[in-house]
Amino acid sequence: MSDEWFERVQYSWLQRFIINCVCSGKLPKHVAFIMDGNRRFAQVKDITRSESYDMGFEKIGEILDYCETFSIRYVSVYAFSIENFKRSEEEKMELFSLMSEKVNYLLSKIDKIHEKGIRVNVLGDITLFPDNITKTLAQLELETLNNSEFCLTLCLAYTSRDEITTSVRCMAQGVARGKLRVTDINETLLDQCLYSEDLPPVDMLLRTSGEVRLSDYMMWQANFAALQFVKVLWPDFGFWHLIGSLLDYQRQEPMLKEYRDTYKPFLERMTRAELAGVAHSEHCKLKSHEQCHFNEAITDAYLQSHQNRTEVFLRDLKGERRELLEHCAQLTVAGA
Repeated sequence: MSDEWFERVQYSWLQRFIINCVCSGKLPKHVAFIMDGNRRFAQVKDITRSESYDMGFEKIGEILDYCETFSIRYVSVYAFSIENFKRSEEEKMELFSLMSEKVNYLLSKIDKIHEKGIRVNVLGDITLFPDNITKTLAQLELETLNNSEFCLTLCLAYTSRDEITTSVRCMAQGVARGKLRVTDINETLLDQCLYSEDLPPVDMLLRTSGEVRLSDYMMWQANFAALQFVKVLWPDFGFWHLIGSLLDYQRQEPMLKEYRDTYKPFLERMTRAELAGVAHSEHCKLKSHEQCHFNEAITDAYLQSHQNRTEVFLRDLKGERRELLEHCAQLTVAGA
């Protein structure tokens, strides 16, 4: 495989002019791609699926360069859904072989990845893959953990439902272990327990192939995202398709910003009100009816204890996930 994945795109004078125009407006920080259409592309072009997937992988490198040009520092790609495990054994083996090849390629180019400051983040349950893939994915994530110029998130063995279910399970385990109270569980904590807890929200979600559905992809993170459904197969997606999507994002962004700016203070007020109610209830359990005088100091004290518990819980959760990643990176692979 060549080094084209890391080469800079050469822009024409017209493209540079358009880039300057688009950059004068608001741009997304985080763009998530559903890379749909590889199999149809193979049929249309009369090539093998493997050749089409190979072209799709090369397209990711091209898209990263476009995004770097527009200072879009967070890019997420839906590379393998949990639903894909339902495909035929032949196609799964083909995909696993291709995935192993591409991840090993990235590991072989780790110096270039460090040079560009790319952090490769993996979202999903990678333990569902064969051990050789699980191991190399964990190694790639650990190797690039401290890079901070650009973040490429590979969503593998992933669905939103699984991610949210895992988040809820982590909180339930926290309660069972005495680290959390049931009353500590709220929308903010659930958000912090997601795989994507250290990523900004998705600003623009783009799906190729013309299909108009989210396929269980980053539905929580894309709550206020501009949705783009582009009628082109993934390997054919190019500069002008991205320009069209960014211009439409700039059209939608003022309305989306208004929604975000309205929702955030609403959530903060709602969370404080819920916790204040819990604080009042617990305070009055310890007092007679005549002594049950509630004030802001009681709420503030309860909020502080809630914050302390959740911070310790989240720190431990992050440590557990890091330990799992390190364990996966040390797996012994048969025949290796």
